[in-house]
Amino acid sequence: MEKLKLLLLALSKVKGLSRIKKREVAERIINREKIADEIIEKMESESVKVDLEKEISYLKKIGAHFVTIFEEGYPSLLRQIPDCPIILYVKGSLLIGENTIGIVGSRRASYEGMNMAEKIGETLSSVGITVVSGLARGIDAAAHKGALMGKGGTVAVLGCGIDICYPSENRWLYNRISEQGLILSEYAPGEPPLAHHFPERNRIIAGISKAILVVEASKKSGALITASLALDYGRDVMAIPGSVFDDAYAGTNSLIKEGARLVDSVEDILEFSFPNIKPERKDSSGLEKEELIVYSIIKNTRVHVEEIISKSRMDSSKVLAILTKLEMKGLVKCFPGGFYLRS
Repeated sequence: MEKLKLLLLALSKVKGLSRIKKREVAERIINREKIADEIIEKMESESVKVDLEKEISYLKKIGAHFVTIFEEGYPSLLRQIPDCPIILYVKGSLLIGENTIGIVGSRRASYEGMNMAEKIGETLSSVGITVVSGLARGIDAAAHKGALMGKGGTVAVLGCGIDICYPSENRWLYNRISEQGLILSEYAPGEPPLAHHFPERNRIIAGISKAILVVEASKKSGALITASLALDYGRDVMAIPGSVFDDAYAGTNSLIKEGARLVDSVEDILEFSFPNIKPERKDSSGLEKEELIVYSIIKNTRVHVEEIISKSRMDSSKVLAILTKLEMKGLVKCFPGGFYLRS
């Protein structure tokens, strides 16, 4: 089997063959059927140009390895798409099942969007659903961060080599996911994050996921590419609506208009794509009367502390004390500038 894995690794590096053709050749190799001499020559040439054993040794050194399309560790849903990669470089120990959701959106997301992505990621992961995203700034990073809090875990799909963290500011997240979740890429170690890699990366996010959720996306967002690919692959596509006056939600609103499922709660997501899984709720029933008043004012969009004080009709000192208690109970979050959101 090791020899066959080396052959498939060499095949993955051959230029001029489509992914679909590489899969056909890979199946012939596994079935020990004859393949064209021209392709054999290209594979032998790649084996010379790239020291495959050296690459495998380097992968071991950084705590990574590669899996082929025919191995058990290869995601089963990804195997179903026609243009899946024949090998994946992986780092981490999370096993990917079929209860997976891709959460994608804007790199320049709002506080509300990121809070929503983090909260949804955490809630879905808490009931065993694995969150898949692309380790980008904004919605991706927030979804990963939330998912790390639950048993479902998270998968980061890279648009560069498995040994490169892009963007570099997410290094802490890259390290945590490699320890607690799974990082994967179809690109060889050392491959830089080139622009055309990201649309290609998006097809893997769509392929691995049973469903795709677009949280906040403009008309030009790459998240729309992921949604389009997901539709092509027969996956569920959902989107969270936003204000018609906010360009940041123009992409998500357009998706809904074109037929994506409108969702505005985790319950909607579970009902649509994971009907056999029930949500776990944060309990606010034990709050005192004044705490409930303040908590009821805070919703899923940012509200300023001055507005909370005004609507609660309480002293500012009392409201601030209650907000601190709600934060400690994990029911609300404070953001720069004195804004609050539900956790």
